[in-house]
Amino acid sequence: MKKLIYLIATILFNGVMVSCNYLDVVPDNVATIEYAFRNRTSTEKFLYTCYGYLPREGDVLWDVAMGGGDDTWTHSFIGWSARNIANARQNSTNPYINFWNGGQGADVNLWQGIRDCNIFLENINSVIDIPEYEKIRWAAEVKFLKAYYHFYLFRMYGPIPIVDVNLPVSAGIDAVKVYREPVDSVVNYITDLMLEASKELPPEKDVIEGTEAGRMNNLIAMSVRAQVFIFAASPLFNGNTNYASIVDNRGIHLFPQTYDGNKWKIAADACKEAIEMCHNQGKALYDLVDPQAMTAPEPFWIQTTYRQAICDRWNKELIWGGTNVDCASLSRQAQAKIMRLAAEHTSIRSEWGPTIKMVESYYSKNGVPISEDIEWIDNEWYDQRFRMRPEPSSGDEKYYIKEGQKTIYLHYNREPRFYASLGFDRGIYFGNGYYDFPDNVKWTEFMAKEFSGMSSASECFSITGYSVKKMHSFKNAVTNSTNSVEYYPFPVMRLADLYLYYAEALNEASGPSDEVFFYLDAIRARGGLEGVKQSWDTYSVNPSKPDTKEGLREIIQAERNIELAFEGKRFWDIRRWKQISTYNVQPQGWNAIGDNPEDFYRLTNLPQKPIKFSVKDYFWPIREYDLSVNKNLIQNYGW
Repeated sequence: MKKLIYLIATILFNGVMVSCNYLDVVPDNVATIEYAFRNRTSTEKFLYTCYGYLPREGDVLWDVAMGGGDDTWTHSFIGWSARNIANARQNSTNPYINFWNGGQGADVNLWQGIRDCNIFLENINSVIDIPEYEKIRWAAEVKFLKAYYHFYLFRMYGPIPIVDVNLPVSAGIDAVKVYREPVDSVVNYITDLMLEASKELPPEKDVIEGTEAGRMNNLIAMSVRAQVFIFAASPLFNGNTNYASIVDNRGIHLFPQTYDGNKWKIAADACKEAIEMCHNQGKALYDLVDPQAMTAPEPFWIQTTYRQAICDRWNKELIWGGTNVDCASLSRQAQAKIMRLAAEHTSIRSEWGPTIKMVESYYSKNGVPISEDIEWIDNEWYDQRFRMRPEPSSGDEKYYIKEGQKTIYLHYNREPRFYASLGFDRGIYFGNGYYDFPDNVKWTEFMAKEFSGMSSASECFSITGYSVKKMHSFKNAVTNSTNSVEYYPFPVMRLADLYLYYAEALNEASGPSDEVFFYLDAIRARGGLEGVKQSWDTYSVNPSKPDTKEGLREIIQAERNIELAFEGKRFWDIRRWKQISTYNVQPQGWNAIGDNPEDFYRLTNLPQKPIKFSVKDYFWPIREYDLSVNKNLIQNYGW
């Protein structure tokens, strides 16, 4: 028997051999490749092993993009690994969220995942009891997974080695000491492999939801391929002179030093191709009004529709639904960090709190930033945004703020996505078992000793004074007689994301155009807003802003920040746009220990050590030990 002692280039990454515990074991306890691929059943297990390396995207306890930025915060005694990134505690001795080696908040080693994918591709055709069409499909799935694992590492580390095949045990020491390859080479490899996989992957309709949900299809492959091109065109990877010194011992510059505007055209074409494929397979922006919301006043229709674009399982907007955590989008523990419900009308708790920066970033009800809204400026709402409004909620405000209650100016006159996405003090929480508005409705009370606020009875409270409403279904219900939570596949990619990528690429390639506005306005219309040009012409102190590439770039970036808030997109967007200095603004929330409005509504610096993010923080460091083992690897800048 051929023992599984494939060197598989393990020493080149980790410096030590890693035991392969993913195989069945033959009677003599020697794991073999032949045994793993002896029949269809064992081969299918190996296929799922390849899937098992997918990072837990969307899980606030594991996904660095969900908790490692400046958009959300947790109280200081919550030991989530991602907070080490948010607090600039990264190091090169034992890096946090280390997908290169596995560990420190990364539960998988993605190089091992790539090696297992290679083993699968090398052996799938030797299995005699699998039909040819199934071999083709399974191989295509694993090709995509291999490409995606390369992309995930590329996004974190920049230039990486390309491991297209595993090295045999006879490989010499020089062969296993691989090099990191230049950005363009890595991008070409990933996108070519995704394109190859897409041609043999099934359309979405052929993936059986009951038994195959979460497996790859051609829409996923083409959409993620477009995403890779977006990253390649972005400033972090396109003419980034900050990384001019990253030259290996062959004399090769790993980062292209000349900006190439044509990369945006390539990205735009890839996005357009993916969008057309999505449309042809019935994908569209989610626009359904749930029957339980139909009985409520119309303002709740937009809010619930926007939330259900995330939470309605396998809906028409979803392109890639991640299911790699307990066969649902989020573990139960992680769900509890986002939201806990109880039977009382004010019974909303959350540990995962949006920061003031995110709260301010949402548009006014007129669809423009509150800092440039004419109405906000003329009425001095912007200058007074952190002050308590003396008049209580009344009239149509009752759909957003508990009638007769008071809150600050910042919470009034905001766009529907603000109210759909955020829980705030005295804010209405439609649904969750209470649909008879206004007679029977939930609202939130975030001051200390109130149910949603800090108390000695529970560690589950928001340090910022806000909660993330959009990431749990309005149909989650905890009443005196019911207790149900709807789990859903996390939106790794949805159509709105792809539309915004396309609009960004078009604008960067050739400036403002009708097509750019078409895709932006489609997303805004679903969110209850007028189009970009109409909104800025009518309500902004800077009406010409959408007319220039630079102005529209700012609008597109803001739109991504709002539409995709709390979905793990901002973390990577900030990096590819080279805007990491924004993290140096002190994160703030409200005073969580305040038990009255005067004490609670005081801007408070959130707990963190003094930090200074810089150029080095765009990428992860490679562990120092790996560099000592393989002298051909070069460390990322600043580490």
